[in-house]
Amino acid sequence: MLQLILSILCLTSLLADEKMTTHSLQMEQETLNYTATVVSGDVSYISYTKQTTENRPITFAFNGGPGSSSVWLHMGTFGPRRLVSPEEGQKAAPPYKIVDNLETILDLTDIVFIDPSGTGLSSLDDKACSINGDIESVGKFIRNYLTTNKRWNSPKYIAGESYGATRAAGLADYLQNEFGIYLNGLIFISPAIDYQTFIFDQDNSLPYFLYFPTYVATAWYHDRYRPEATIEEVTEEAREFVYKTYAPSLICPKCHEKELIYKKLSLMTGLSPRLVELSRGRIEDMTFFYGLLEEEQKMVGRFDSRITGYYKNAFQDPSMSNIEGIFSATLHDYLHKELEFQSSYSLFSGEAHSKWDFSTYNAWGYPNLMGALRRALTCNPTLKVFVGCGYFDLATPFATAEYCFDHLDIPDVSVQMDYYEGGHMYYLNPSARVKFKQDLIKFYQNP
Repeated sequence: MLQLILSILCLTSLLADEKMTTHSLQMEQETLNYTATVVSGDVSYISYTKQTTENRPITFAFNGGPGSSSVWLHMGTFGPRRLVSPEEGQKAAPPYKIVDNLETILDLTDIVFIDPSGTGLSSLDDKACSINGDIESVGKFIRNYLTTNKRWNSPKYIAGESYGATRAAGLADYLQNEFGIYLNGLIFISPAIDYQTFIFDQDNSLPYFLYFPTYVATAWYHDRYRPEATIEEVTEEAREFVYKTYAPSLICPKCHEKELIYKKLSLMTGLSPRLVELSRGRIEDMTFFYGLLEEEQKMVGRFDSRITGYYKNAFQDPSMSNIEGIFSATLHDYLHKELEFQSSYSLFSGEAHSKWDFSTYNAWGYPNLMGALRRALTCNPTLKVFVGCGYFDLATPFATAEYCFDHLDIPDVSVQMDYYEGGHMYYLNPSARVKFKQDLIKFYQNP
């Protein structure tokens, strides 16, 4: 009898950790009838599967941090329901609005939004708080999901944003080697893959010239440089200056006339000659955040440099503070009312982030998953890669992604790279979100 009671209690506990609901979404060409599944546990997830017998593609999606849940991709762009963004008139204070998402990718693929250790509805596992541990944890989850849901023969994609691209590159290699799981495609959104491209250090010149095109794009947006030009024109001009003049001057300072370099830097970035000279021509991101609009006592955002805010002593990214509350409230409201799962959801785990060990993957320098990506592409030459970048992203600037894929050094690899007028989460711009969906249609449908 005791064993029977324990079995019933265990079954009840399992049922309490999973909830399935059915929904429909009217798209332009079809009505999508789908099942939403919420599962909490060691690695939690929210999935959307179309009600059909066909062998559809399946996409595993997550954000980065490390320590971030998948809420941003889920409620911002990929899911069947999304929040209304500030660019669509949403205010910072509630109530907030959730609408049907006509740019969802559910018409192209089933979606599993994964919340890594300590995030979303997942429990915290210290062993998963490292690059290798995280890849192993998420990789085993994907294997188990494919097994439980009989999806081993489905076309398989992984989508990762920011640090999620680090995870995605590692997973492509890990899944092949550990389980024989070969992917059809990788979707990198505002990717961080090689950390040497964006960690500022006196002995590391890469970020100084790779951030420069985004500085110029930001100056253009705020009417500090060539407002009559297009964004494509000013960023192409910036690339030309970087690779013909600026990068060589950082590698060999004595070989170039620094006064001429400083003058050009000031002109194109909109920074005062004083700040450029104080930085000795090596402009770090914090200098630019505060320096572009210093006469107005404003700073530009890190995640989206179009967004500005007044600053006092402490750094507070205005492009994050203006959306964090919206995502938190709308996710909880949606989870409780529409998905019928009554629980608190952790958007970001500061504890997981603080425990993160970057050294376990690369003990000799900057974390860099380009090697894992090369191995995956070499072993699976049919693996497609999508790279999406925002022009106004000062967290992982577009030139850092360009640098990585320019140095991939694998012939005939299929890389689709697209650019958007937005920041790190460029899909919060309505026109960018529409373009993003059209670009993904091309990616999923092209062999």
